[in-house]
Amino acid sequence: MSECTPRDRLTKDFKDGCWQLIGYETEDGVRGIMASAFGSHDSGELTLPLDVTGPHRIFLGINYTKPQDVGWSSYGELAVKLDGDFGYSRVGAENMRQHAGHIPSKMGLVNEIYKSIQEAYWKTEDLTGKSLVFRQPSQPYNRPEHLGFSNLSYVRLVPLSDEEIHAWDQEKPTAATRNLAQLFCTGQLTGHTAGTYTYHPTSEDWFRDEMVPLLDSDFGILVFEALRGSYASYRTKVGYLGTEADEWEEDWIDPVEIFTRLCHDNGLKMFVSMRMISVQYPMNRAPIARAKHYLERPQFAKKDRKGRPTTGLSLAYPEVRDFWLSLFRETLEYGIDGIQLHLNRANPFVMYEEPVVKAFEKQYGEDPRDLPESDPRYLAVQAEFTTQFIREVRALLDEAPDRELAITFYGAPHKYDKDRGPYHPIRYNCDIEGWIEEKLVDYLMPSPKISLDLVRKWRELAGDRVHIWPDLMPRTQPAEMYAQLAREYYEAGADGFCLWDGERRPHRISEWAAVRRLGHRDQLDRIITDGPGWYRKVDLETLGEFSVRESFHDG
Repeated sequence: MSECTPRDRLTKDFKDGCWQLIGYETEDGVRGIMASAFGSHDSGELTLPLDVTGPHRIFLGINYTKPQDVGWSSYGELAVKLDGDFGYSRVGAENMRQHAGHIPSKMGLVNEIYKSIQEAYWKTEDLTGKSLVFRQPSQPYNRPEHLGFSNLSYVRLVPLSDEEIHAWDQEKPTAATRNLAQLFCTGQLTGHTAGTYTYHPTSEDWFRDEMVPLLDSDFGILVFEALRGSYASYRTKVGYLGTEADEWEEDWIDPVEIFTRLCHDNGLKMFVSMRMISVQYPMNRAPIARAKHYLERPQFAKKDRKGRPTTGLSLAYPEVRDFWLSLFRETLEYGIDGIQLHLNRANPFVMYEEPVVKAFEKQYGEDPRDLPESDPRYLAVQAEFTTQFIREVRALLDEAPDRELAITFYGAPHKYDKDRGPYHPIRYNCDIEGWIEEKLVDYLMPSPKISLDLVRKWRELAGDRVHIWPDLMPRTQPAEMYAQLAREYYEAGADGFCLWDGERRPHRISEWAAVRRLGHRDQLDRIITDGPGWYRKVDLETLGEFSVRESFHDG
């Protein structure tokens, strides 16, 4: 890394605003110099000349000295790109528990990260005349709760043989392989439901960086969660903008506008999604928990069997459905290609509100509040109100041609349905088979998992008309495990996949190298074979001339 430019950004003295050059030796006897930057410093951008020609596989070696989060939720500690790339890619620690076998404790995992370099496969490119450019992550991923040290220890380049060049050419995406959807959670923009700051991008570069993992890949749809309750990530006139003033600021860039344009420029579809987040009390999810739409409509809250309000609005009321529809209507004006309903969150969507109780009493002559919550007749009546909302969304989409509806729903059986096996069609107020029969939905996206037998049943019911794209969970898994899971779903009748929290996965680059190719069914065997070689832990002998084995014991 001492060959990087500009040289005035390099130091060996832990100088503020520079990258620190630190010598190391691996247990294999390899010596080198890594570059590290403190998260609290603005250390700038460095360029590393690669000085090679032709196609190469690119492996990045990184020492995650003090990671803030060694689990799946990190957004990455480094941003990298090649000359001419569309934007930067975020790179972060991989899940060593899965890659390197069982490590008994979190502290054991942390110590393993301290004392090693993680080497992971990034991508294959023709590197003729190209350099590698890297920097610390930009906002909002550089906040203290996310970012520790940024580091690049080495870059390993592996030239391709003629046979490998031919195989690489077969990996290029086609219309037939673009059957992946990234479900982009906007917690970093609106604030997470656990309670974090908001962020409003002010540069198109931010959106370009977010698009990079989807380009030249098998992804065909970006599903952007523009609506978290009434909190809208676009220039809304109906919803809530998340500030005390509740006004759009002139330096903010509209994410739905920019993502729609960038998707269409790069051959992707753009869907807007919504989850029906509502109020929390005591409030710790500001600004989402302000939930102005709920506070203005308390009479439409879901109610328990004693008639007490809960913290969500009920789809049993036409006024609530009309409100959600008015937000969707705004987003359709951007020219998006479809709507996604996140029905795997905020469920159930109806409980014991007056319209639901009366509908049951009219049909069965009984008061459902006197029956067990698991009564299958009442579950069916509840599901009918959810289906009515879906009918209304479908009608809204059908006002213009070629707009599609996707639904993410909870794939596991309802707690009341477990005794009836995996085939029960109603899942948390969601009547999947009813949607299929009425031809209401274009994409079924169960999450986090779904029975293979149920995928087979839905494929038989739907024929080729409905896309069945299960979620690929867990969020972090080695490349070969992704390919094995994809094969199981394909064989059961799935024709594509979605990725919940899809923006939190690409920084685990060896895993993403597999994910981005899962539309290529004929490549799955190769990924299963090659995937284990896309990641390795390189143990350190010395770091900064210190013995690693006998150091760093005190955390």
